[in-house]
Amino acid sequence: MANLLNPFGAEYLDDPYQVFKAARADARAHYSEDLGYWILTRYEDIKQVIRDTVNFSADVANAPLQPFGPPVMEELAKVDFRRVSVLVDNDPPSHVRVRRQVNKAFNAQRVKLMEEPVRELVRQHIDRFADQKEVEFVSALAWPLPALVLFRLFGMPDSYLDVVKNGSADRVILTTGRPDEQESRRAAKGLAEFYALCRQLIVDRLADPRDDFPSDLIRAGEGQEEPLSPVELTQVMYSMLFAGHETTTAHLTHLIRRVLLVPGLWERLREDRSLVPNVVEEALRLEAPVINWRRRAKHEVEVAGVTLPADAKVLLLLGSANHDEDIFEHGDELRPERHNARSHLTFGFGAHLCLGAPLARLEGRVVLEELLDRFASPCLPGQGLEFTPSVLFRSPKALTITL
Repeated sequence: MANLLNPFGAEYLDDPYQVFKAARADARAHYSEDLGYWILTRYEDIKQVIRDTVNFSADVANAPLQPFGPPVMEELAKVDFRRVSVLVDNDPPSHVRVRRQVNKAFNAQRVKLMEEPVRELVRQHIDRFADQKEVEFVSALAWPLPALVLFRLFGMPDSYLDVVKNGSADRVILTTGRPDEQESRRAAKGLAEFYALCRQLIVDRLADPRDDFPSDLIRAGEGQEEPLSPVELTQVMYSMLFAGHETTTAHLTHLIRRVLLVPGLWERLREDRSLVPNVVEEALRLEAPVINWRRRAKHEVEVAGVTLPADAKVLLLLGSANHDEDIFEHGDELRPERHNARSHLTFGFGAHLCLGAPLARLEGRVVLEELLDRFASPCLPGQGLEFTPSVLFRSPKALTITL
């Protein structure tokens, strides 16, 4: 069974949820010799590991699946790339210190004020393809929108779009894929340019604070016993600029595809908009953009009926947990009235709950509402979907919609 749990295999890339279903039925835990990870399949076991910061460390969350080779290190050295733990790969008490300052800057009020700017951006993008018979949804809306939303928050010009989007895609390839030497060197150049941009953003705001998130993040450290250092500030920007759009691009694409796959649901949502928020949650549950996540056992510990040795690396199948039949009845179906749709683990749980969850939910809701307003009965033509092989992420490269 562990051989099928191969994120780079054709069967997994085609439909990981059938692979997950078989894995759940077979065992709560599997060991993959190929990946060098223990793999957990069930909701309760995965939730237990995520919230247990005593027995499990988050320090492997951002670690590359395969060590960076000399070509990558050469490119990163050119921009003095420094990887420090700040958010998803940080453990208490250091995580608490960083998260407290980030929360102060990235607060609910700032996200709430984003709805109208998000809606205006969505309308502008829809206007560009509204008269077409077909649209490739990823390039037309899902790819640019989340980054442009972040630019409004971070005080960045739209001209940085390609650097941020392409650099983030290169980060996925380098840290969660298995690129060859040529692809590694190419991706390293994009990642280095992205990191250098994040550092320059912090340098600029330290010299000239403004009314934006990076400036608020710097101000959040004022009066603190241990404010974030320039390197930590850069890493926060590098982390949030990546996570805040890369996964949301996937979320928007999965959301619209899943809605269009359910006969009659589009027309029903046009008549009853009260169902939209829960449908967004159902799409997040059914298609987690971060389909797997990682932890490391700090010492020997028992979980999922097996004893993990100290330093064991653990792969948490979030996509499997979200379909677990013990938690979600008919878990493979999108059900607009599902009472526990929001119980999914797509945004994690506990201390490391995703910072950007409110913004991702907002963008999903607004995009769906605006598309419902403009198009009476879109549909999906026959097509195959292509995904970048990754141990953590799942995002369609393209999605054609007949308008």
